[in-house]
Amino acid sequence: MSDVFILGAGFSKAIYSEMPTMAELSTEVMSSMNRGGQPIPPALAKLGNNIELWMTYLSQRQPWLEIYEQDYNRSLVGRIREEITSIIDNRISRATKSAAPEWLIELIRAWHDRRASVMTLNYDTLVERATRELKVAEKVPRLMAENLYPPYFSNIRSRSGAAMWGTEPVKTFSYLKLHGSTNWYYSGRDDFYGETIFYSDVPPLGEDLSEIEQSLRRFSQDKEALIIPPVTEKTTYFNNETVRGLWRDAGLALKKATRVFVLGYSLPISDLGMSFFLTENQPSQATPFFVVDINERVSTRYRSVLPDADVRTDFAGKENAVNDFARQYGNMP
Repeated sequence: MSDVFILGAGFSKAIYSEMPTMAELSTEVMSSMNRGGQPIPPALAKLGNNIELWMTYLSQRQPWLEIYEQDYNRSLVGRIREEITSIIDNRISRATKSAAPEWLIELIRAWHDRRASVMTLNYDTLVERATRELKVAEKVPRLMAENLYPPYFSNIRSRSGAAMWGTEPVKTFSYLKLHGSTNWYYSGRDDFYGETIFYSDVPPLGEDLSEIEQSLRRFSQDKEALIIPPVTEKTTYFNNETVRGLWRDAGLALKKATRVFVLGYSLPISDLGMSFFLTENQPSQATPFFVVDINERVSTRYRSVLPDADVRTDFAGKENAVNDFARQYGNMP
């Protein structure tokens, strides 16, 4: 049995209701930038409340604009990326004052036991922080981020010059963050081919994140959070071999899947990259795709993108779809 999970914003929102959906994130980014004196250009209002389309427009050098207008637009992309990071981190700080919900621990335990492949489109660190509460073995009292991330990432503490031997390798679930993470760092340049991608440690849920942030700040002062914008064109970001490696590993896992569970991800039309990814790496037609979402109509989108797939709605259309599924998954054959 090879289970693959795809997590979207609805999954994080199920953990803590204060975590924003993409539409809510768009509203907050626009409000924050307007207050900060660097408003979103009026032309973007015609694209609606959709941060994906804003960043697609701003990141491309539109031929009808003057050079200085193109440069200004590209500067706004960096500003939006900073706003996204700030909003996510602030929400985590406000929302994670208590331990992880029981259903989440049950789900992570099942992921660990079944060595599942988990890929996410979320930027937050809720899963990593909840995993810190899971005791898996006497020699490994707590799983760390380095146990979940691919081996081609580097701990930000290694920049201190100290040797980083890491912990004993642990066989557990893999966690592939396809759109980056608020605790991943890079230079912030448009072209970062060949750069090492760093990650920082995170505390368990219920513990203050600011202490770790303060201790690591000296190692990341010249870095920015690696947030791969949810734009329809991500070619620049995919030039980096580490980012490509993430997607390559995710594609191999998906091709070998015997079951796929999509938790809280609606597969929006604007995310062409994920549509192509699912189409080109679709496993056997006999592999069931379980859509776990409060909106049963999401399954229609998956059927249109994957017309030959066995899309199932056993856990769709329920108010607490993700929570209810998590409690049942460990007992599934």
